[in-house]
Amino acid sequence: MKIKCKGKRDFVEAVQIVQNALTSTTLPILSHILISAKRESPSNEAKGQIDLTATNLETTIQSHFFSEVIEEGKICLPGDKLFSILRELSLSEVNLETENNEATIKCGKAIFHLLGIGAEEFPEIPHIPEGDVFSIKQGKLKKAIQKTMFSASLDETHQSLNGIYLETEGKKVTMVATDGRRLSFLCDTHSFTSSSEETKFEVIVPLKALQKLIRILGDLKEVKIRKSERQIFFSMDNVLFISQLIEAKFPDYKEVIPKEYKIAISVSKNELLAAIKRVSLLSDEKSHLFKFRLKGNILSINAESLERGYAYEEINVEREKGREEEGEEIEIGFNSIYFIDALKNVEEKKIRLELISSTKPGVVRPCDNKDYLYLVMPVRIKEEEGEEEEEGEE
Repeated sequence: MKIKCKGKRDFVEAVQIVQNALTSTTLPILSHILISAKRESPSNEAKGQIDLTATNLETTIQSHFFSEVIEEGKICLPGDKLFSILRELSLSEVNLETENNEATIKCGKAIFHLLGIGAEEFPEIPHIPEGDVFSIKQGKLKKAIQKTMFSASLDETHQSLNGIYLETEGKKVTMVATDGRRLSFLCDTHSFTSSSEETKFEVIVPLKALQKLIRILGDLKEVKIRKSERQIFFSMDNVLFISQLIEAKFPDYKEVIPKEYKIAISVSKNELLAAIKRVSLLSDEKSHLFKFRLKGNILSINAESLERGYAYEEINVEREKGREEEGEEIEIGFNSIYFIDALKNVEEKKIRLELISSTKPGVVRPCDNKDYLYLVMPVRIKEEEGEEEEEGEE
């Protein structure tokens, strides 16, 4: 293989993208990047495509750029060393030549000899399947993932909860994540376009893969999404991102989301977020418990711990009339980390909190967006025993 890059930028960017799939394991090949150079036609040396691929067997990332290909070929090079070398080179022409699983990189007066592995050692790369496809702007997909992924479970013993459940039907796309203590739900009926009204997906995409994907997603350009029996494919201009699917049954989230509520209040998101952050500075280190007490249009927020002390704050809220008894009060406890996570992922200025009782889940929604909600289980307050106990899983 022999290639000539007029500048290093495209090469560096391609390596940086596929690096997200590298891993350090007992299999050396999984820390290497497969580099493949191919001319557009045998007679055209001025134009060629350089394909880079990395995998950890669960996630595979491909990226490509165009350059001068003098001689076609393939080699696997250590990803971290390749990136370090390219990053430190000047912006002048970069030449890469391989022979007997060794690469020579030249740039100006700098020369590097890098030992590699034969391309035949690299794992098989899945092919993009035929069939249904749906598309969305990369920026919109990134926001949808960020609004739900924080609720996914990190406990690997609950495999079905270790990702985002993605359900599509025509142009309607639903994304749900839960760890059994909280749940994020997003329904989008206008951002996605589908190749067919019959397009239907029901998959669980691993959290680890999505964390890598959002590093790659841009803003305005489209990403096309396809699936096979065991994989999901995200195709962008010069990037293909492939992830294994979680083969498990996702919980029935529709049964968890309350269909009714008893008390509803509206409040400034930023005001509530700031108040919870301040009060929770003195919350119990283990439970992170803070309490809401609603009386009239005043929402009091308090937290205390034997080791730290006590904090209290009040804010004004708007109460919805018609569903509750006049002047009804409620006290309910929540985990401050869970509640802060929810508020940080709401873009709108005002949020709505819907409550049933001190032992039922609370629902947070943006006031002007019915397509997104966050559900959080309360922390049960046992005043008579002087202790707090978190509610059971959903």
